Amino acid sequence: MKRAIRTLTSVQAASLVEANSLVHRALVHTVSVEQDTGDGQGKKGRDVRFIDFDDPRSNDLVVTRQFRVRGSAHDVVPDVTLFVNGIPLVVIECKSPTIRTPLEQGIEDMLQYQEVGDRYRGMGAPRLFHAAQILAVTCRASARYATVGTPAQFWAEWRDKDLSLDKLRKELDRDPEPQDVLLWSLAKPETLLEITRGFVAFEPVHGRLVRKVARYQQYQAVNKAVERIRARRGADERGGVIWHTQGSGKSLTMLWLAVKLRSLPELRNPTIVVVTDRIDLDDQITGTFQRCGFPNPVQATSVANLRKLLRGAPGQTILTTVQKFQTATPANVPVLSDEENVFVLVDEAHRTEYGPLSAMM
Repeated sequence: MKRAIRTLTSVQAASLVEANSLVHRALVHTVSVEQDTGDGQGKKGRDVRFIDFDDPRSNDLVVTRQFRVRGSAHDVVPDVTLFVNGIPLVVIECKSPTIRTPLEQGIEDMLQYQEVGDRYRGMGAPRLFHAAQILAVTCRASARYATVGTPAQFWAEWRDKDLSLDKLRKELDRDPEPQDVLLWSLAKPETLLEITRGFVAFEPVHGRLVRKVARYQQYQAVNKAVERIRARRGADERGGVIWHTQGSGKSLTMLWLAVKLRSLPELRNPTIVVVTDRIDLDDQITGTFQRCGFPNPVQATSVANLRKLLRGAPGQTILTTVQKFQTATPANVPVLSDEENVFVLVDEAHRTEYGPLSAMM
């Protein structure tokens, strides 16, 4: 057990985000250790799981104020820290709404605690954030969240369209503030652990590792899609559209939807087909899947290769351009797959869901 715990407490990494990625992998998956059980058969391999993701409330959940961590120069004392089984997963800084720029000052404090950038070197306690999944700054009238290493300009609001403010008002016995909405929605054990397991990505950008976490639109879109899949209402409702503005992270939404589909046991290891209409988009999404560690995405290299992949074993993740469907189904091979657990994710759907390109598919 001590050896397993050391994977979380004694991380060897070149940067805070790299350390966080190693701890995240240990939390989400398992840690294999050898143990002598005393049965005379020597050491045996054991898989250690730190968190029960399937039953969030079965974990030991603790909230503490003013948790003190020894830093290189002085102690760091964030206002609120949330622990799951003794592991600090959420760090919150609370600021008075009466000061001039409360959110900005709270975010600056968080960057200092993490020692993000040269200006804060030696002024914080980065090891507190090795396991952190969510960081938040609140000031009653507003709240922002981010993740480890996030620059100030990318801290964002969290909104919950399904949250009843009347219900929240009854729970709090007062009118809810924006910080209540963020904390009630995002720090709820079920949501926190779901985001930890399936809505985080580590992507190399310009030679350094960047940790990314879903925005509320991406999180809710993925779960709405899964709700529709599970409902199985009929042929007319087997699909749907998720609308994105340019640059809002559609590649990551597709990645996290693929992760979610792959994790559902009732889907029996589905085949996932990601379709675009341009080579550069195909390369971009393939690169996102690969850089974020999604297992074995395969980019179709030709029409013949696409046909071979679609007729192959289940459980693949296939990325292709829609143009490759033009001759993918010759007359003597009318069916490429009759499996029910095949999911097609189409980028730039407005270009490929009507006219000649749609007819090809």
